[in-house]
Amino acid sequence: DLLGALEVPPFLLVLDGITDPHNLGACLRSADGAGVHAVIAPRDRAGGLTPVVCKVASGAAETLPFVQVTNLARTLRYLQDVHRVFVVGAAGEADTSLFRADLTGPLALVWGRKARVCVV
Repeated sequence: DLLGALEVPPFLLVLDGITDPHNLGACLRSADGAGVHAVIAPRDRAGGLTPVVCKVASGAAETLPFVQVTNLARTLRYLQDVHRVFVVGAAGEADTSLFRADLTGPLALVWGRKARVCVV
């Protein structure tokens, strides 16, 4: 429903394996500042919205949709196939810098300790 209501291409942040509440809160705060439309995270083996996360997020947890999904891989495939979202993973060993990559159009950035894919 969220993606269908957007009048601009979706900009999503996908967090994979973020368990520390301070890191999750900082991700939410940064995502909100960057104009992300929603944050997606797995239900299992990842952090959820706790009082600590909300405090560190400095209000972003109350305004930015935080979607927890059962199967992250299936969700990414759905975003690609149905909504034509381009999925880009962050990896320290990537050949292209985040600042040099073409990040226009429908986009999902995947960050986290398990994010190893550069482009899907």
